[in-house]
Amino acid sequence: MSVVAAKQQEKAYTLVDKKPFFKHFYPKDVAILAVRSAAMQGLMVFNAYVASLDLEYSDEEDSSEDEFEDIDAIGEEKEEFVPPSLEEFSLTSAKSFGKSLSITTYVRSLEEAAVRFFRPRTTSKLIKDISKSSMRKYARTSSKITSAALMVKTGMRANILSHLAIFLVEETQQLVIILYRHFVSRKKGKQSKKNLRSIEEGIQSIDSDNEEDTMSAFVSATGRNASRSALAVITGGIGAAMGTAVRPGIGTMIGGTLGDSVAYVLF
Repeated sequence: MSVVAAKQQEKAYTLVDKKPFFKHFYPKDVAILAVRSAAMQGLMVFNAYVASLDLEYSDEEDSSEDEFEDIDAIGEEKEEFVPPSLEEFSLTSAKSFGKSLSITTYVRSLEEAAVRFFRPRTTSKLIKDISKSSMRKYARTSSKITSAALMVKTGMRANILSHLAIFLVEETQQLVIILYRHFVSRKKGKQSKKNLRSIEEGIQSIDSDNEEDTMSAFVSATGRNASRSALAVITGGIGAAMGTAVRPGIGTMIGGTLGDSVAYVLF
């Protein structure tokens, strides 16, 4: 009887929402990611254009209020919108595409690490599709409010790996930039090295100051990225719950995305 009771109490934790490791490298997924990256960059260019129109409109209102205002000075101070060239737009889109692909790769790697090192119960909570999870909760409870309340914790747990991946990508990018600049500065320093001791001492002091500034900037950026990622885990869970209260499934996905964006806008 005890064995039967233990089997009844034991719950099977299946990773129904886990995706294959190389799924984001499939042609369809790569094409969708490339289109999304280009669309995001296009939206940013459009926002910059709209902002320039608002500035022009505000300048016209200010000039109409003050007839004696210097028009030439306004023309010099006002920054006109210059659309990026095709090469610049393509380069920016490629950077965004590479960053998104790196984040997804980090997420898949963290999922594999969770499967290997964590218990199935913990892993099943970390690897979860919030939209599908909200639909399952709604089918089980038949209540949007109850499903939304349950989605607060579920959304937060499901966001941990993704925002940890974003944090790791940001840190990796920082380290690559720092190492590249250090390598370039060392290379230039060797080419322009002088024999006078005073000049060498001056260069060493400047290098030490630059290293201190670089380290302080790195620590500051790391703290900002960590705070932003931690806040995004919380706001993403809250947004997913609010979206579930409106419409489980697509509402959960939209609410979670907006909740994630809040943290990155604030920081």
